[in-house]
Amino acid sequence: MRVNPLIHGGGQQKGMRSGTENVPGIAGLGQAVKEIYTDHEEKIERLYGLKKRLIEGMRRLPDVKVNAVGDVVEETAPHVVSVSFRGVRAEVLLHALEERGVYVSSGSACSSNHPALSGTLKAIGVEDALLDSTLRFSLSVTTTEEEIDYALEQVAELLPVLRRYTRH
Repeated sequence: MRVNPLIHGGGQQKGMRSGTENVPGIAGLGQAVKEIYTDHEEKIERLYGLKKRLIEGMRRLPDVKVNAVGDVVEETAPHVVSVSFRGVRAEVLLHALEERGVYVSSGSACSSNHPALSGTLKAIGVEDALLDSTLRFSLSVTTTEEEIDYALEQVAELLPVLRRYTRH
């Protein structure tokens, strides 16, 4: 009678054993989960404060639209802000910010594996002219107010320069 393995993969012992478990990885994941959920409510509250700071700063910039945020920021995810920049392609601003140490993503997270314009952005009401001009700013429990302010400063400096080189 042939004995079938209970756990597949790895191929050790003629396919009967999948290999050694990643014990350090498992322990690390356990510790990460423990740390992220310690004082979780305070962390979420702090993230919302950072998000509000970023949104308020973006709204002060000309021809910049914060997407899908109603009057109550706490009804949205605490860690991400979608922003559209009229007259600047997202990829161009993304790389310019990257050169200054600000790392963002373009489009929507739902479209990260699809090169076409984001259906998610259309669904949340982003106008067609801004679909190719949208960046996502992600926050974490380690993000600081100084980092938010730095990102805002860099965007404010770059927008006028990049808009001069926009195709019409």
